[in-house]
Amino acid sequence: MLVALMEERSVTRAAERLGMTQPALSNALSRLRIMLRDQLFIRERYGIQPSPVALELAPGIAEALARLDDAVLGQQEFDPA
Repeated sequence: MLVALMEERSVTRAAERLGMTQPALSNALSRLRIMLRDQLFIRERYGIQPSPVALELAPGIAEALARLDDAVLGQQEFDPA
């Protein structure tokens, strides 16, 4: 979610990308804001901008997700023979 929001800079476009509704993503973002005690994204006239905390978290989260993708895709190539 955080990576999609960083890349899209729009809750609506990030929700579409993730296959969820805009209200569902807004609610998830609200819970994350409470948990991390930071706004994470600030509304601007033409979208949202990440806070310093979001900018700090994003690279580590993106790397972790990339590792998960590699692990899952590696399992798809498994040949039991």
